[in-house]
Amino acid sequence: MIPARNALSSVENAIGLIRHDENGVVAQVRAATEDAARLRAEQAEAFKALARSRIDSLRQGEVIGRIDRTERSILDILERQKKKLGTLSLRHDELTRKIEAIETGRLNKVEAVENAVKAIDKLDQRIEASLSDDAEWLAQKQRADRAAEIAQAAEEKAKLAESDLEKKGEPYRDDALFMYLWNRGYGTSRYTSGGLTKYLDGKIAHLIGFEAARRDFHMLNEIPTRLREHADGVAQAAQAEVEALEAIERRELEKNGVIDLEKALAREHGLLSEAEKELAEFRAELERLSTEQEATLDARNDAEYGQAMDALTNMLGREDLRTLWREASATSTSEDDTIVRQLESLQGKLSSIEDQIAEMRENASKLAARRAELERSRDRFYRSGYDDPTGGFDNGDLIGEVIGGILTGAVQGGVLDELFDKGFKRRPRSRGGSIGGGIRMPKGSSRGPWTGGGSIGGGRSRKSSGGFRTGGGF
Repeated sequence: MIPARNALSSVENAIGLIRHDENGVVAQVRAATEDAARLRAEQAEAFKALARSRIDSLRQGEVIGRIDRTERSILDILERQKKKLGTLSLRHDELTRKIEAIETGRLNKVEAVENAVKAIDKLDQRIEASLSDDAEWLAQKQRADRAAEIAQAAEEKAKLAESDLEKKGEPYRDDALFMYLWNRGYGTSRYTSGGLTKYLDGKIAHLIGFEAARRDFHMLNEIPTRLREHADGVAQAAQAEVEALEAIERRELEKNGVIDLEKALAREHGLLSEAEKELAEFRAELERLSTEQEATLDARNDAEYGQAMDALTNMLGREDLRTLWREASATSTSEDDTIVRQLESLQGKLSSIEDQIAEMRENASKLAARRAELERSRDRFYRSGYDDPTGGFDNGDLIGEVIGGILTGAVQGGVLDELFDKGFKRRPRSRGGSIGGGIRMPKGSSRGPWTGGGSIGGGRSRKSSGGFRTGGGF
């Protein structure tokens, strides 16, 4: 069985790997976008060169000016995007490093909590052994065991009577005339009708033998009520005996330093809780940053960029420029041929880079989806209490394989959740619980994110055969 902290660490490491890959894709897209901008600038320069060689001086200024204005607009927008992506990437890297450091420290804090629990458990064992021949404790334990037996027997009798009421009362409840008189309180002080109604009700009562049936049904209802009251009373008495026994145990624990150990545990809980809170804040900020980075990564989300790109495409697709290209292709002038070959080469490179950028964005989207799956599983891990330092998983090999499958995109995150649900076990302590009513936390202390507000080891009850165990009350 692998400790819970190891399983959680595997998920967090996988998330870190994906974020590293995402950062790599962001850098690639930035570089490719810069290359595309450079190629577009070269393309614009080539068209300006064609204009200079083939258009008369009166029209050159108009065409070249139009190209320059559109080119500057698109390059300005791409430069702003580059700077924004650079700033986001720096902050992203900074947050990632902080989260990795806190996660490493968190594992140490979890281990410290485990050690604090073990120290109290060790004291429990020693005190339990010392009490096994203590006359006061043995006498109180006999009273607690006897009270538990009585409470259990009373509970069984009450449940049996309640079951009898359900079954034996059915014929009465199914008799409409009987229930009509019963609900009106006929034959009791609750009945207040008079005159004709009373006369007719009396006829009905005589007809169905209501009085005898009423007494039987009343007794059938009364017995489980009385038995339930008795069962509740003896259960309270039994609980008082258990608490008296725990008070003896607690007194011995406190004599031997359990309060200091519990304070140490509370302190470690608090440090762990603070780390969890800090982690949650940084993760939320990183998620916001990732969303912004993903949007910025695709310049098509920028309205200004879209307008400038449309303007550039329309401008380069104008008939006068395409005519220049066709005319230059048809001539044998060496200068024109060089520019034409340059334009053809640039067009091919641009198409290739745009295909690469589209593929990179698709990869970034897939990586983000896999990371989101792992983050959902990690968050559910916390909500389910699987980060309990006393817990672990007996299917650690499968967990590792599934995490690897999520990293490659071969497995969905829901499979990991199922493995966590099936494999989680709390590692058994020496006796399965604490004597003295369980571990107590000082007032105002943090219990950590995994305790659910209760004491470690859960509630306790006694068995008549002796010994200690976790479980429900009476």
